[in-house]
Amino acid sequence: MTPVEPITAYGVVLTPVTAGDLALLRQWRNQPDISAQMLDQRQISDTDQQRWFNRIQVDASQQHFVIRYKNEPVGACNLKQPEGQPVVGSKVLESGFYLADPRFRGSMLAFFPALALNQYCFQTLGCTTLLAHVKLDNSAALRFNQQLGYQSTVQQTFSTAAGPVVLQQMQLDLAGFTVAASRFARFAR
Repeated sequence: MTPVEPITAYGVVLTPVTAGDLALLRQWRNQPDISAQMLDQRQISDTDQQRWFNRIQVDASQQHFVIRYKNEPVGACNLKQPEGQPVVGSKVLESGFYLADPRFRGSMLAFFPALALNQYCFQTLGCTTLLAHVKLDNSAALRFNQQLGYQSTVQQTFSTAAGPVVLQQMQLDLAGFTVAASRFARFAR
């Protein structure tokens, strides 16, 4: 698999996840406020985390990044190809994102990593459609994605260990990204 280079845009850097990031990612992912927004809300063990890392290292259908602001890790984001095809060369990708550092949630900074990832998808990878799946009860994430130019499409119900969860699928195209990016660009440092 071809290594992914760091993505630098909008004053943030998205660095590919390395083995050295695993303890921090697991700590973040196990925080109740973050895991509550995941389909799988179980606590992640060291073994689970290592198994996940081993799998993503050889899986071309996904890319995972640590979000860094002023050289400090503040969150994580990822891309997946919904049909299991390689991310590179795919026209449709799905993005995921969370800020672990609560100081940045709800701030202008929250938009910059998402804009950097979206720019990478549209301008570097040549993606034409980005998807996001948001829990229907996560009104902050729904508004966040709308401000990034995403449009709501369909609702889907997923079975989880905790019971059924309804997700709102949202879709972004290059035109929507361009409008959103122009609104936020002046605030990027």
